[in-house]
Amino acid sequence: MFLSSTIVRWAVQELSQTCHPFIGITFLAAKREEFPVGSESTVSLDGITRDHLIKHHRLDPNSEFFFQPFRSNRTTFWVASNYSSSGLQAINTQTFKEAFIHPRRTKRWGWANDYIKKIRDRVIESAGYQPPSLAALAVWIGKDEKWSNATNIDDIIKKFLDEFNITDGEVRSLFDTSTFPPASIRIPNYSSADVANQSNAGVLDGEPLDLKTIAYNFAFPPDAPNQTEGTLAAIRLTHVGPSSNFNLDFGERLTLIAGDNGLGKSFLLDTAWWALTGTWANRQAYPFTSARSAEPRIEYRIRSETGQILVGRSSFSWPHHVWRDSENRPAVSALNLFTRVDGSFAIADEIRGQLQATGPKSLSFFTEKEVWEGKAGEIEGLVRDWVNWQQSSDSDAFSMLTRVLEHLSPEDTGPLTPGEPVRIPGDPRKIPTVRQIYGDVPVLFASAGIQRIMLLTYLIIWSWQEHLLAAEQAGVPPRNKMVIVVDELEAHLHPKWQRLVLPGLMSIGKLLSVDLQIQVIAATHSPMVIASVEDEFSDVSDVLAHLTLVDGVVKLQRLDYYKYGDMSAWLTSPIFGLPHARSRAAERVIEDAKLLQLSEEPDLESVMEVTARLKRTLAPDDQFWSRWIYFAQQLGGEV
Repeated sequence: MFLSSTIVRWAVQELSQTCHPFIGITFLAAKREEFPVGSESTVSLDGITRDHLIKHHRLDPNSEFFFQPFRSNRTTFWVASNYSSSGLQAINTQTFKEAFIHPRRTKRWGWANDYIKKIRDRVIESAGYQPPSLAALAVWIGKDEKWSNATNIDDIIKKFLDEFNITDGEVRSLFDTSTFPPASIRIPNYSSADVANQSNAGVLDGEPLDLKTIAYNFAFPPDAPNQTEGTLAAIRLTHVGPSSNFNLDFGERLTLIAGDNGLGKSFLLDTAWWALTGTWANRQAYPFTSARSAEPRIEYRIRSETGQILVGRSSFSWPHHVWRDSENRPAVSALNLFTRVDGSFAIADEIRGQLQATGPKSLSFFTEKEVWEGKAGEIEGLVRDWVNWQQSSDSDAFSMLTRVLEHLSPEDTGPLTPGEPVRIPGDPRKIPTVRQIYGDVPVLFASAGIQRIMLLTYLIIWSWQEHLLAAEQAGVPPRNKMVIVVDELEAHLHPKWQRLVLPGLMSIGKLLSVDLQIQVIAATHSPMVIASVEDEFSDVSDVLAHLTLVDGVVKLQRLDYYKYGDMSAWLTSPIFGLPHARSRAAERVIEDAKLLQLSEEPDLESVMEVTARLKRTLAPDDQFWSRWIYFAQQLGGEV
């Protein structure tokens, strides 16, 4: 049996908060080497610490870097291959020199008589570290050992103490013996029979650990590829946009952004696209409201398949008026699609980019007209591709188009089914048609709502087909992630359709490929769109964000998703903020009526004036009438 990734990840998290690198590396290497106390022996400290790093810290055999889980001032968990003779050497010979006996310019090393006190004083008293968990360090060292079925945490600690010749005095002074793995992952003392019948709660595993994956959960080494399959996790904006600070976390599956006009919904989508692709779909964000002394920044975070977070940063150069990325820019290795409110589209496909010398570009920008009519050298356009796919005897693309259109269809007009192509006057091409309850309609004459859904469907199918072709030509597997960014998802759609389009979009991946996962990032003004996911919104994978104006300052906050049910309740929820789900005139007269009801001496004339206004604006069965009639009659008024 082997230790599981669950308990090893716990150990790394503990050590990264408390353990000084000296104790985690040098102290252990010296103890294994059995440094004498009060005298010296000939040994290369750089050599034994490097051997220790190779044995316990080389988690990625293809990387030149060591994984170092201990607390330090570094921003990554990885250290260079020369760490033992560079950064660690300085720690050994300068910071902890009083703990050793070491004549200068020699390879003679030993412990000072009071080395335990010197180490403790330096680590805890001077540097402000905490004693590391003995259990966590023992788990870290034992992560690639083979263990018996009956292993418990005491067994792991005992083996660690014996292997490194650690004394009781060292344990008492240098280690925390009270911190253990949480009960939910603690290794119980199972018998062989128990192990045969239980999964050990995921703590003991029959297979050796994938140490590289564990390390990559925390950080990638600097020489690892920058691209990673995953999702956009967050953006952090400083001194750019309608607020001096915007922090937005994205759901792995769905992010909905709501808020009033002019508060920054489209801006956030544009910035999300920049984080995903390193390009702007239109004009770049410009820090108009920031002083030249400010430092506008965009920080973005990428969540990998393993759950590890990569951080990228961009800063605005005032002299050049451009955004500059930091080195080793992380990016989502996915097929990305952005549909903007003006009808234009942007597509980013890194695999197509690999074929740039002989094929299409990795980034494509299309106007609405170009999506319909085509763009030379890049896309044939909906009109031509639809007909070509339909007339091909073995076209997977047309099958996908048919399935997706039906999936996104409105309820009242029935499924959007392709009809037979036709010629229309003045156009030499065959034009696709879509079947309506009253007959086949050429797509160029379809309603604005149907056209928008057809364009979105076509671009999704087209970009996926091009991606599959590029993957085949490049000899690599296709990506299993697609990120769809949509501005004003409800544009041109009837409320009945608004209730269907978002759930349909979220589940579209399985219609393209069983392995394809979709991340949707959408801005909306529609309560119908937000309410449409009441039955499937997940606090784990989805986010509802809201932009609002508070004392003249734009605020962005994540809201809990409540099921308001009735649409009027959504309109009066904090997301949309209407005092009443009625007309503006009705809202005003109801507020005036409430003031009268709260006044100490309401006069009959004012009551009757408000009653007349209520009759003009409210329906006869409006629920407000019950409370108003009683109030008016108490004052002698007739309603």
